[in-house]
Amino acid sequence: MSAKPGGLAMLQTRRGFTLIEMIVVMLMLAVVASVALPRAVKSSPELQVDLAARALARDLEQLRMRAIAAKRNMRVVFDESENFYTAFMDLTPERSGSFSHTDEEVRESGLLTRGSSEGVPGVRLRKNVEYGSGSASVGPQAFAADGPVNLENDRVEFDARGMVIPAGSSGVIYLVHSDEPAAVAAVTISGASAFHTWRYRGGRWIK
Repeated sequence: MSAKPGGLAMLQTRRGFTLIEMIVVMLMLAVVASVALPRAVKSSPELQVDLAARALARDLEQLRMRAIAAKRNMRVVFDESENFYTAFMDLTPERSGSFSHTDEEVRESGLLTRGSSEGVPGVRLRKNVEYGSGSASVGPQAFAADGPVNLENDRVEFDARGMVIPAGSSGVIYLVHSDEPAAVAAVTISGASAFHTWRYRGGRWIK
């Protein structure tokens, strides 16, 4: 017994409506996801400190390579109260390794400056990120967590070969979210001038 033409037409129409409805629902979900996902990512304190730590490690490595290329000493200083850092290159004719902390020394360092502190160009940490170890009681690789910048003279220096000064010295810099003390990241500097970023999760440090 053959189906009635009218029934077949209704079935085809219903299938057409079902496909259209599915497309509409998918489009609505895509719109909701495009709005909600960036907000969720942006609001993650852990991600914000992780990104800030990676940016700092990247800048340190670029400054080290710049010191090698220019065959001059480089100094990176951290202003904890301003959540700021900048770099200076030794510009003395005799390459004595001394610094005057001038704008020219910053420009020659090659640091991509994104702000200033007391007129000196440099880099401000991301919004809601500051220097600090938050709720971490100990740092990665058993470093102390009793201060935000645990370095020789609270700074990083490279010689003309890109090695840390004093030779073999190591340290760590901590970053924390201003509203979430458990959201902590760190950048370690080894005696061999290698940089690593770390995340603090569940009371443990993870690379």
